[in-house]
Amino acid sequence: MSANPDDGESITDAAADRVGALQAEKYNDPRAKFGAKGWMALLAIAIGASLFTYFSVAARRTRLVETTRFWGPETITAIQLGDHVMLLPKEGSDFEPVELTAFPGLGHLRKALLHEDHYEWSTEQASSVAELCANEDDTQCVRLEFSDPSLKRFETARIDIELKRGIVGPADQPHRVAVNDRVRPALQHQIGLLMRVKQKRYDRRD
Repeated sequence: MSANPDDGESITDAAADRVGALQAEKYNDPRAKFGAKGWMALLAIAIGASLFTYFSVAARRTRLVETTRFWGPETITAIQLGDHVMLLPKEGSDFEPVELTAFPGLGHLRKALLHEDHYEWSTEQASSVAELCANEDDTQCVRLEFSDPSLKRFETARIDIELKRGIVGPADQPHRVAVNDRVRPALQHQIGLLMRVKQKRYDRRD
């Protein structure tokens, strides 16, 4: 009796189906163990994601170590949270006091004063900005006042600035420091705009 070729093919197909079923059963078996290499790979991915998140947040966070040492925690809080901000003229400046509370560029001014990388710390001196303004020629000095009259979370903080040299310091303490070459022209430009805000408002009334 001769073998039917179709029977051989059927046997081969059945064997292949059985092998496939056994393999599927093996990989779908809930008792199958997750290998050590797999766990290590998952752990490495989790650690990498955590480190990436940490360094991304740290890179965006304003660095305050040196500025806190220089200004003091109370002044740092005032710069961050002060809801009433005034710009006042000092030696070499001639403008009416300006309230900056609702001014759109106030956030940039706060950041310029807060970030420690905006300063040349090697220029720090044990003398006040007021002393510089009184003793040097060709100065343009202003004062910023940050206060919290509604919640009274801190005392009023006063910051003196000599614009032409880019020198800043607390009004009530004998030390000062220069901002860096990148921040100085931006500070001059921004405060220059602020000094003209009130004058423009008066001009528009005419």
